[in-house]
Amino acid sequence: MSSTFRGINTAYTGLITQQLSLDTVGNNISNASTTGYSRQVVNLVSTSPDTIYANGTQQYVGTGVTSASIKRVTDMLINKQYWQQNSDLNYWENGSNTLSSIENVFTDTSSVGLNDAINNFATALTSLASNSSDSSTRTNVLETAAALVTYMKSDAQSLVTTANDLSSKISTEVNSINSIATQIADLNQQILVQETQGQTANSLRDQRDNLVDQLSALANTQVTEQDDGTYTVTMSGVTLVQGNHADQLQTVDDGENSLYGYDTNHVTVASTGATVTFSGGTMQSLFDSRDTTVTSYLKNIDNMAQFLMQNFNTQQKAGYDNNGTAGENFFGTTGVDYTNSANDPTAQTPPKSWLSVLAVNSDFYATNGYNLIAARGTSTGGTADGTNATKLGNLLTDSTTSSTALGTNSLSSYYNTVVNALGVQSQDAQAMNSSKQTLFNAISNQRQSVSGVSIDEEMTNMIKFQQAYAASAKVMSTLDSMLSTLINGTKAS
Repeated sequence: MSSTFRGINTAYTGLITQQLSLDTVGNNISNASTTGYSRQVVNLVSTSPDTIYANGTQQYVGTGVTSASIKRVTDMLINKQYWQQNSDLNYWENGSNTLSSIENVFTDTSSVGLNDAINNFATALTSLASNSSDSSTRTNVLETAAALVTYMKSDAQSLVTTANDLSSKISTEVNSINSIATQIADLNQQILVQETQGQTANSLRDQRDNLVDQLSALANTQVTEQDDGTYTVTMSGVTLVQGNHADQLQTVDDGENSLYGYDTNHVTVASTGATVTFSGGTMQSLFDSRDTTVTSYLKNIDNMAQFLMQNFNTQQKAGYDNNGTAGENFFGTTGVDYTNSANDPTAQTPPKSWLSVLAVNSDFYATNGYNLIAARGTSTGGTADGTNATKLGNLLTDSTTSSTALGTNSLSSYYNTVVNALGVQSQDAQAMNSSKQTLFNAISNQRQSVSGVSIDEEMTNMIKFQQAYAASAKVMSTLDSMLSTLINGTKAS
């Protein structure tokens, strides 16, 4: 026969579990704006039924409900997609930012900049061609040439500063990786201990996933959850975290880049010394930006310096100065043949850039040194002959037959080609960044729909659990009344 007391216990389990569910709803609502918080639900299960005999028949009677666990609502597959998209987004975002910085270097403002310096030098040579004996015109040629060299070196130095900043950020981000890895390993241990003791570790698991979020922004990150609940984290082929152990990375200083003088470094695994080649994320972007993007634009400026040291000097020496003497190097040092590979600074040990040796020949700054500018086309052309000055100017603005440094470009057209290519590259990077942002937002929204807190949904659940609690209380009240009737109705008269 069924016992009334059994019903009281059944109602009691209903009260307890609905109260726990309400507490969980309250916790969800409280953390609706908490970054990295995963919605929690109470896993309710029926308790084992009791066996009773009624009218000679064996019956099974339910005994209520209990909470098996409070679990986080997450989807590891979505998390992994989120981490991949986060890595992709940060790669393109950082790359796009670097290209924007380089664009600022090459952008002329208020008629001041490298493009204007080229044009001013060309204009000065054009003036010299029609007034080759005028000292002030010759002085202007030297001044505009010196300004061109200054702007070239200034732009290059700005790029070197950008490269140095990237190297510095590499070191900073390696420290971040080490800190995050250590924290994940510590959380692995805490989660293992807590869950081994039968407790839930939802908050710790949220913290761990939030750290993986941060790590995935830095490089491609793969996560495997082990049977004991710990994460094994691999980054760019390096097992960074396993159990409660975190491997550390270190930045190795490689000194200055021999050609352009910016700081260089690479990253190794501290325990083995193995070089880490990063894939995706901020880290790969930093290395690509420094070693490929910035370096390529430094090379472009260096090509312009090479053109001046070789082709401009060659044309200068093909003419004659104001004294009717064959011209000498306009840039660099008198008597040096810069077309000879033996005098190529990039072929020296250690190599140097053309830009590092680019300067207006110091002989031209001696008393009346401006007369060394070879404006004449022939030795007998007289002081009014400016045909070679015209040819020198054409090197700056008109296509040439061929040059090792610039191909068939003039100095001006080469520079404009570089600037235009930079603009296209920057636009492409911005487009990729925008595309990756869209993909990231989509997976982020999907993740939020699974793990995030919906206030509307929680309010609905709150009403449901509140009504269930009230109903359980009503059952208990009814059973209490029945017991009172039973007890009071069977008292001795």
